[in-house]
Amino acid sequence: MEAGIRTVSGKKLTNWILVVGVVTILFVTVTFRLVGWNRFVNNSYLVEGKNNSVYLSRAIAACAEKKGALPPSSPKVPGELSAVSGKTYASTAKDWQDEAFLCDGFQVTEPQRFQYEWERTSDFEGIARAQADFDGNGVIEATYEQEVKCSKKGDRLVCGPGAFFDRNH
Repeated sequence: MEAGIRTVSGKKLTNWILVVGVVTILFVTVTFRLVGWNRFVNNSYLVEGKNNSVYLSRAIAACAEKKGALPPSSPKVPGELSAVSGKTYASTAKDWQDEAFLCDGFQVTEPQRFQYEWERTSDFEGIARAQADFDGNGVIEATYEQEVKCSKKGDRLVCGPGAFFDRNH
């Protein structure tokens, strides 16, 4: 052998590749856990508000068509945003006793991370709204709004969805 030239045995090279592979897999796993998992969980929280604001608007539209008029604005459920700030709120049937919720049976039965309300903006329009403060700092991070628009067709009131707004911060 010439002086200054070193060779690596196949066994040492295989061990080195194995160590690099294991470290890479651990790095990817930890990165997914820290970034990917949190993103997945946060997105699942958002789905609740998005879906329920749409369901509430559909219930309001069905109610208005039955009764011939949009119901008046509802109180927020829960009444204070702090009840869902950084935590879940387990509503009861008593929370959903307002006319806007009762008319077509809208109710959230699972623990909720959003505050819900119906706001009637005119005789023929209104907004179903969901708001959340996920980190508990008192600032709303997520807001979904689904408009309800109605019109008179003869002697009937016909209602349907208007624009949907995703106002997430």
